[in-house]
This record gives sequence, structure tokens and C-alpha cells, in this order.
Amino acid sequence: MKLILGFGYYPYTQKPVDYQPYRPVYLFRGPPPDAGFSYGLFEDEETGKKYYADLGLDSFSPLSGKSAKLLEEMTSDQIERLLGDDIKKDNLRQCQCKYCGADYFDNFHLGIKGRDDFFCHRCGSKLPPPPAEAKKPPQEK
Repeated sequence: MKLILGFGYYPYTQKPVDYQPYRPVYLFRGPPPDAGFSYGLFEDEETGKKYYADLGLDSFSPLSGKSAKLLEEMTSDQIERLLGDDIKKDNLRQCQCKYCGADYFDNFHLGIKGRDDFFCHRCGSKLPPPPAEAKKPPQEK
């Protein structure tokens, strides 16, 4: 006896591998959205990855250190609605560039596992690897 349910699915041999819905992690770098800055969707043309960051004079890609292409401008409210859990205080880590003094938060450690070489999105210089226990933003009371 052979049971086939629509479009060639055979339940005895084809089992689902994951019951959780897939949800991508949106890469974010910059001050938290509650600071009220303007943000944008950028693309690193070398790696083909997209990320969200605050707008500035010239933005460099955190992945390659080269100029990034601005795809879309966004407000802080749009960022909060779109990114949701990815920009919660527990998911962000504090970073600081020792070359230009930029101080910001990012969630690159959640979206890109196993990579420690990132670049500053303000000056393009290579950042030192983060410490084992990165600083987190202050908790609201």
C-alpha cells in the first residue's frame, strides 16, 4: 500500500527536520533606536550582506571595511517595528572604536557566528576582537 499526499510528499520517508519557523536575524549597528537617530539599510557589495546602521557622513561596512551602499533610509520607529527582538537590550553588545572614538551597540555576534574580525562603520578601521564578556547597555528600571 502506498500513501502519497499531494505534490509527491511521502510521510513515511520524508520527515520534517525542524518544527520551528525560520526567522532571520537582522544585523544592526549603531545607537539603540530609543535614542532617536535616523537609520538606513546598507549593503556590503563585497560580501552581499545587508545590515541596518545609523546614518552618517560616510558609512563603511562592518564586514569588509569598505564603503557601504545605502539602500533605504528609515526612522527609529520603523527600525523598532522591523527588528523587534534583535535590538532588545539583552541582544546588543557595546563596542567602541579606539581609532575614531565611535561608541555604539551591535548584534553582529548573534547573526554571524564564528567571525571576530569586524570593522568600524564610522572610520573603516579593523576593530579588536570583543572580550569574552562584552559590555551590555544599561538596563532600564
